[in-house]
Amino acid sequence: MAILSLLSVVGNTSCYDDKSTLATLSIPEVQISMSDANQQNSIYIGYQSPVDIVPTITQSGQNEGNLSYEWAISEEASSSKVVYEIIGTDKEFHGIINRPISNSPYVLKLTVTDTANDNLQYFYSWNLYVQSSFLDGLLIADSEDGATTDFTLINNSQLTHNYTKDENIFRHILMTARNSSYPELLTSLTYEIVGNASIVGGSHLNQVWAISSAGTSVRFDCEDYSINGNWEDEKLFLYSPTGFQVKSYIRSSQLFIANTNSGIYSFINTVSNKFSMPNSVLKGYEISNNVYAANSSYDIYDNHFVWLDKAKGSFYSLSGTSYNTCAPYESSSAFDPNAMANKSAITATSSQDGSATTFLLKDNNSGEYAIYTLSQYKAEEGYYTDPNNWEGWVVTSPEQPAAAKNKYTISQTGKTLLDKAVSMFFGHTNNVLYVATEDAIYAFTYGLGSEVSVSTTSQFTPATGEKISKVKLYQQGQYTNQLNVMTGNPPTIAPNSWNNKALIIITQSGNFEGRVSVVPMKQAGAGTLDTLKGITYDGFGKILDVVTTGY
Repeated sequence: MAILSLLSVVGNTSCYDDKSTLATLSIPEVQISMSDANQQNSIYIGYQSPVDIVPTITQSGQNEGNLSYEWAISEEASSSKVVYEIIGTDKEFHGIINRPISNSPYVLKLTVTDTANDNLQYFYSWNLYVQSSFLDGLLIADSEDGATTDFTLINNSQLTHNYTKDENIFRHILMTARNSSYPELLTSLTYEIVGNASIVGGSHLNQVWAISSAGTSVRFDCEDYSINGNWEDEKLFLYSPTGFQVKSYIRSSQLFIANTNSGIYSFINTVSNKFSMPNSVLKGYEISNNVYAANSSYDIYDNHFVWLDKAKGSFYSLSGTSYNTCAPYESSSAFDPNAMANKSAITATSSQDGSATTFLLKDNNSGEYAIYTLSQYKAEEGYYTDPNNWEGWVVTSPEQPAAAKNKYTISQTGKTLLDKAVSMFFGHTNNVLYVATEDAIYAFTYGLGSEVSVSTTSQFTPATGEKISKVKLYQQGQYTNQLNVMTGNPPTIAPNSWNNKALIIITQSGNFEGRVSVVPMKQAGAGTLDTLKGITYDGFGKILDVVTTGY
């Protein structure tokens, strides 16, 4: 921008230079000041968050209509050669300043031009710092054209840890940042914490691993949802053969696992952030229907990752302090966990303490369903009468092998609903199986007797013209990654009131009219919902997936 030679400016001041030492007319000076003490010299803004800057601009004896305004921001932070972009022409600035997050400041400059007095110009400048706005909440992936994906993040006091501000909804995050959406449909999102967020001041990175409808993958940094790993740069997988596809990402104890069509990969996520080769311990195993039970507690070393093996027809778990044992289950009077060749896994969960694993299976021949539970392996416990010499071992609790536990059959009424279901999942802290069809959500309860109690009373009915497309159990992002952090006594991070006690419900009224509802449970043990206390968000296209994040 050209600056008239009439003016000399230093720092955050406004001044003018009378064109001639012989001038006899007094030109009223424009005064620029800030009443907000927090915006005198520096301004801190949230990435993609609106900012309000209201300067006090006065010129005695003149019509304010003679003044014009121009807001400009440097294109780069701490650049030796400042290049500005004009972002506004009003007296006040209200809007979003779209700049990347940076520890170094950008330069924000206000230029006021006196058009009645030979276009004299006055300046006020600030150091402007851009910080992340994105806290934990709901991250929604949707498509408005059926070919690309964008993100929306919802932060509010009910869904965001220690958040007391007004609700903030960030829409079109990718478009705002890069002027384009992601060029594929991202149909599966998995939030992960790299490092150890449970340690005060501990180094960690929050990120989302996304899988496209074609089985390719990309990873986003939750600080600003910039891409920090893609399908080609070897930051996700060091080895990926021809035709390689990812089926799912899994958080289990300290492992981050990828189930792919070329084997099961894993790494310990406190020390690594990419997959190298398939896990040798899991070589030759195949997860039925991509269904598994995993527990993210760092305190659980046995049976933290359990699956029904499709090829072997048996239940297996990943166990051991070094995650180096792939162990089968022993039989019980209820059922034989190694005689499952004619069964398919439908959904599964691990209990909060890891003591039990629960699977919903379907018989491939009869089409009937049943719920199966498995117990966790427990090592022998005891003490030495002579601990100094490791002698005199006394057993206080014998070793308990991982074994089949209970089986609960499901009636024909339940089968009819399950055959129509679009989503099925277990509660995490109660014995409830939620079954969602396009038109309703039902709660099946189990644990008493040998049969599942099937309720045909709908707990949620979508609005007229809408269909349910997906339902999930609401769990905070931190809980899904380091469960032990939120279950201690007292917990390092206290869970919010809806953790494990609400459902995330996705509905569609047409291909590109999506809605997300979060509905709390009324009686968690019975699976009833309190729809009057739910919160709903619309304005989406086709909703592809929803995940909870953290920070």
